[in-house]
Amino acid sequence: RFVLKYLLPNYWITWIGILFSLLLSILPHRLRMIAGKIIGSCIYLFNKKRVDIARTNIKMCFTNMDVQSIENMTKNYFLNLGRTFADFPVLWWKNNNSVQKMIEVHGVENIDSALAKGKGVIALTAHTVSLDFAGRSLSKYPIISMYKPFRNKLINWFIGRSRSKSTDNAIVFPRDNFPFKNVLHALKKPNIFFYVGDEDLGSENSEFADFFNQKKSTLVAIRKIVEITNCSVVPVLNLFDSKTRKYITYIDEPLTNFPSNSAADDARLINSSFEKLISIEKNEYMWSLRFFQTRPSKDDYPYKKL
Repeated sequence: RFVLKYLLPNYWITWIGILFSLLLSILPHRLRMIAGKIIGSCIYLFNKKRVDIARTNIKMCFTNMDVQSIENMTKNYFLNLGRTFADFPVLWWKNNNSVQKMIEVHGVENIDSALAKGKGVIALTAHTVSLDFAGRSLSKYPIISMYKPFRNKLINWFIGRSRSKSTDNAIVFPRDNFPFKNVLHALKKPNIFFYVGDEDLGSENSEFADFFNQKKSTLVAIRKIVEITNCSVVPVLNLFDSKTRKYITYIDEPLTNFPSNSAADDARLINSSFEKLISIEKNEYMWSLRFFQTRPSKDDYPYKKL
């Protein structure tokens, strides 16, 4: 909700940023691509902390990759991140028809067939640089989602309101005030719960399972949701296609035999579903997040020097 204090001087820099985002949204796509490349290059050159995290994650996941290949992948990741930063304002300012022209959906039949059974669907997704485009691509469905609030309350208001268009059938809640009882009720009907399941939130409700070449603390809370609601779990990931210059949402087949009798096996199944989709274009995954901060051994913390 907008409040008058957002007009105070301590928010003026934020307003300048919002105005700049408006200017980006009206630029031709070719110029936005150039702007994105500049933004990504600046992050790569000047944000040493995030570059080191990305480089560390890539090195851990791809142990056979040589030093130069790791550096190339790290740089390409930040160029992709910059491109998406330049395209995000289109999500915020343009109408749904304009946004949908930038998006394609592959495998939509996997969601449609699951919903046709009269039960809900968990759209299980992971952090790519274009995560918000995945949500937008599914906005025609009755969908529930959550987001991590920003520290800046003006940005929180601005982006929060932009994530839901008047044409949407979506409800988006802040993560710290998320009504899980409502989700359980909704998933007993043909609705979608858009769930980001690759975060490292500690050891609670998690199991260590392989993710590429590393043990990763993997959230398994959706096991309980599926047990209660009998909903389907469908892996979903949005990646940018440099050939078509579109953001493509890939929807895989529903997970089978999920949940099983083993939380560890289910965690591995979740991670393998992510690996399959991430491998379509590895440079689009959000490598600059601390995905491995919870470790089987405290002495194995990979970000000590960062």
